Amino acid sequence: MSLDLVIRRGRLVDADGVTEADLGIRAGRIAEVGPGLGGAASEIDAAGSFVMPGGVDCHVHLGQVSSKGDVTADDFWTGSRSGVHGGTTTVVPFAAQHRGQSIRSVVNDALRRANEEMTVDYGMHVIITDFDGPAAEELASVADDGIAAVKIYLTYDRLKLDGSAALEVMAAACRHGLPVMVHAESDSIVSWGRDRQVAEGNLGAISHVVSHSRAAEWAGAAEAIALAETVGATVYLAHVSIAEVIDLVESARSRGVDVIAETCPHYLTLDEELLDQPMESAAPFLCSPPLRSGVDRARLLSMLTAGKINLVASDHSPYTIAQKLPNGPETSFTDAANGLPGIELRLPILYSTAVADGPLAMTDFVRLISTNPAKVCGIYPRKGSLNIGADADLVIWDEQSWTVGWSDLHDNVGYTPYQGLELSGRPDTVISAGEIVVGTGIDRLRAGRGSFVARR
Repeated sequence: MSLDLVIRRGRLVDADGVTEADLGIRAGRIAEVGPGLGGAASEIDAAGSFVMPGGVDCHVHLGQVSSKGDVTADDFWTGSRSGVHGGTTTVVPFAAQHRGQSIRSVVNDALRRANEEMTVDYGMHVIITDFDGPAAEELASVADDGIAAVKIYLTYDRLKLDGSAALEVMAAACRHGLPVMVHAESDSIVSWGRDRQVAEGNLGAISHVVSHSRAAEWAGAAEAIALAETVGATVYLAHVSIAEVIDLVESARSRGVDVIAETCPHYLTLDEELLDQPMESAAPFLCSPPLRSGVDRARLLSMLTAGKINLVASDHSPYTIAQKLPNGPETSFTDAANGLPGIELRLPILYSTAVADGPLAMTDFVRLISTNPAKVCGIYPRKGSLNIGADADLVIWDEQSWTVGWSDLHDNVGYTPYQGLELSGRPDTVISAGEIVVGTGIDRLRAGRGSFVARR
């Protein structure tokens, strides 16, 4: 049977190793791998280039209403479009339940919109803020649908689960085989720090760093681990910004606790000093947890190198400058929308920071941006591998240097916190479900071409 597409002479790289071979695609899946494959309707000469599984970004906020009522600047179409240009071929956003809403209804709504808008394959998490009434039965129902994970918050008044509610959600998720992603910051420390800063009239962006302190993150992570250990759940610590949390993770793992640790590109590249300036200049860099110091970045990189961090996700939380500055230059840190865009730059930043001139091998790179995220979401080896039968979601990598400018990106945010950053790699060609969708002079992306990939 003939092949639809052959990628010739590439350096095929996945988490297990690098092999120089041809790769053949048929009916949207990887059909053959080996030297000198037969002809096909279309061919790509990838001699000397890395060919790897497309990225899986399992932490993105698209088409989502925040607890303050802000709608993300990117919907499922613009966010997934941006991700593909950056080499991400599977996106896993959130169906966000706000208090009083039905888990079933918010998941149905998110899946409907994703079906209409996503340009690549997608999974779905569900954020739970209210576990009363029929919520337990609804969680069982959406778990049967193949939802990838549950997410909870330990801080933020409109989002956090109080008392034993977090334990109830974790126990239920465990029964359904779902990991629990946690925004892990100690609410008491964050709230005390915030209120103290406001009382003293310190309303600038640097006060966000003070209130969302390293101690708050460490204590939140310790609480999340303890909750998971109590009920036997798998806990996924989102957006880890300090190495001290990874020390907690290692200790918990030694006791048999199943802990997944994620960090993000901004914690490997951007400095907290960017927040120590007037709000109109600092607002583009506001996120939670906040940016940390050079010492923190170096220690996180060492944790990545040692294999102690499972994956790198973008935590793409796209808000425009107007949303970040609702009151203009006089906006308080308590009123500014929190979050950074970055879905398109996740692969190029990690490659440039940790692979091109750094300690990580290409196999580590693939493990962090594709294989492990796919495993966490229960969609491996269909995603995140070059196995025969896997979906033909592939990236041919270009090792040329380039400079980041928002006008070259494809999101709907209007700025990038990485403006002017010099990078040393980006996708040359992106293939989704066997179709060349992005390449030189090629852009075949369209809303609705993606499909839901259920957790196995």
